[in-house]
Amino acid sequence: MASSAFPYEEYECKICYNYFDLDRRAPKILECLHTFCEECLNTLHLREERPWRISCPVCRHRTPVPDYRIQNLPNNTKVTEDFPLYIDSDPLPQDALPPYPAPLHPALVALRREEASGASSASQATPSTTVSTATTLSQDSVRYDSCQSCKRVALTTGCVCVIFSFLSMLVLLFMGLIFVHSHSIPPSPAGPICLSVASILAMFSVVVTWLICWLKYRPDHETGRLSATSTSRRNA
Repeated sequence: MASSAFPYEEYECKICYNYFDLDRRAPKILECLHTFCEECLNTLHLREERPWRISCPVCRHRTPVPDYRIQNLPNNTKVTEDFPLYIDSDPLPQDALPPYPAPLHPALVALRREEASGASSASQATPSTTVSTATTLSQDSVRYDSCQSCKRVALTTGCVCVIFSFLSMLVLLFMGLIFVHSHSIPPSPAGPICLSVASILAMFSVVVTWLICWLKYRPDHETGRLSATSTSRRNA
């Protein structure tokens, strides 16, 4: 019923619910295979603290943005090939676009301002300064991605250790209680040993859980460091 009532639903952006076109509402596809119009992705990209990526509003997957420009993302060719068939078949009015395109990301504006000021002031040092700035930004993005990957691995490993320790603690606690309450003569030392190991595993689980929470919810200092670096470059 939904497909018959809205036959062109796959040709509209799920943010603004306007049909795609070949201009400012071009269908841009992300790495997660979700498609949105260029105008909406530009608006989302301006809210990103790190200009080299954009987060999908559906699944939160982060897609790299070439040269910090949304228009450099690939188009969804399936949608562009059907244009303008769905526009001609469904003459419903669409929302009007803003009179001017979305502005550039502040990081890209700052980079271009540095290039312009360097070109007007000096001579041959400008290409090396521009290249070094772009190289530093790309190195920062690679370093951030590698840190995030290491963080995910550490969180996964910690969760596995906590689950294993908790299950082992339950087994040892159950066995220790059985040995302690057994009426064997002389009393078996296995009961106190099991209870001692179970208490050690419980303490280990608490410590690892605390480390996982600290690693997951600690403040991210990468943004402040990058902004301080860019400010020092501009002052230099």
